[in-house]
Amino acid sequence: MNPDNGYISDYLIHWTGKEGDDVGAEVLSLIASTCQLLLSYNIFHILDIYNKIHEKMVCFTDVPLSHVAQHSNRYGRFAIAFHKLSLMNIGAQPVFYCTHANKSDLDVIFKFLREQNKKTTIESATFEALKRHFYFMQTFSKGKADEKDTFYYEREWRLGKQNLAPLEMWNRPDNPKYHIIQAGYPRYCGKLSVQGENEYFQFSEKDVAFLIYPRDWASRINNPSRFSIKNYEDMFNDF
Repeated sequence: MNPDNGYISDYLIHWTGKEGDDVGAEVLSLIASTCQLLLSYNIFHILDIYNKIHEKMVCFTDVPLSHVAQHSNRYGRFAIAFHKLSLMNIGAQPVFYCTHANKSDLDVIFKFLREQNKKTTIESATFEALKRHFYFMQTFSKGKADEKDTFYYEREWRLGKQNLAPLEMWNRPDNPKYHIIQAGYPRYCGKLSVQGENEYFQFSEKDVAFLIYPRDWASRINNPSRFSIKNYEDMFNDF
């Protein structure tokens, strides 16, 4: 099966060039050199701008490469692509999109989660399960669903901090997976690296499918693991 047939992709791609080519190249080099993705706060609100939920996560898209031109116009020409199944196996999942016609339901869910985040009155395991899924909410678009440019077109996936267990637990010699589950982390989870105030998703080299960047930027990209490369200019012709 073609992993990128213009309909669905077997890759989850994290783009790094939103702030320009120089930043995109620098960040991609850092990611490829450390095998780490920085977790950042996704600040979202449903009711109004004053009612927000903060949750650390890392974002991807599964827009097929042959159709990624519009997406990369916003997020740059530099990226790292992961095997989708690898990240699915540790908890990455698609964003839960909701159209304007169902916004009232989204408001109810959001309000409940926000209140439970302040003072939990339900069973902890139930709340954590809700967080792992419904903290990935996103409105379909800023307005009505007939807008030409909607959030839904980004085909976003997210991996939240809730699905990552600290490295010290993974490094235990005595059945670390057992202790991870006993500590309340989900059965399927990844590795969390904490360095000062920063927290990272620590991925494995085998999780990576390839790097993406323009051909004339090759000398600016650090790639000590020798990940496969796809030149940005060639992507639209390769698939």
